[in-house]
Amino acid sequence: MIAFLRGQLHQVTREGIILETGGIGWFVRTPANQSWPPAGTEVVVYTHLVVREDALELYGFTRPEGVRFFNLLLGVAGIGPRGALQVLAAAPPEQLARAIVADDAPFLTTLPGIGAKKARRLLLELKEAIQKSGLAAGDGDAATAGAGGMAAAATTAAGDEALAALLALGYNREEITPLLARVRDEVGPAAGTEVILQGVLQAIGRGGGAN
Repeated sequence: MIAFLRGQLHQVTREGIILETGGIGWFVRTPANQSWPPAGTEVVVYTHLVVREDALELYGFTRPEGVRFFNLLLGVAGIGPRGALQVLAAAPPEQLARAIVADDAPFLTTLPGIGAKKARRLLLELKEAIQKSGLAAGDGDAATAGAGGMAAAATTAAGDEALAALLALGYNREEITPLLARVRDEVGPAAGTEVILQGVLQAIGRGGGAN
């Protein structure tokens, strides 16, 4: 499975992006409302590979949370990859998760392709999984932990995801951990996985690896 791609943004189209990695141009379907930096910028795209009888399709997001919610939606009967992408183009994962945890069926029916029947399926099939996943940052359990606890959890998760990505790229844990900690201090506690990861890779490119 292709967990993510890191490369140069070659082109942005109505249906997705073309990302160049090692001389290969990957077409990745992305949410229509996704904003991208100028062409030529190095980006990280978190992906899910959909295998069809007649094609292999990559779906991508700028944050790991997008892929996680995309996978959850694919597990709901009647929602395919294109439909899941439309839903995530209409609302971010955290807002969708909070709506499902709160049993907000009226909000769900405003999403493209989601009628009353599918809204009930989302509530029935995804509520427990979302509560366990931590995607619903505004649900009751998270609120009882306080804003500080939620911020600390988000910071830890982003750092762990960045570390996992760097290890997957072949970097040594002992060498990369000090540099990762330094970059996290520089970018601040609110930084997401992509920001941290790009900061580390840029530091490595400048020869700023761990001593």
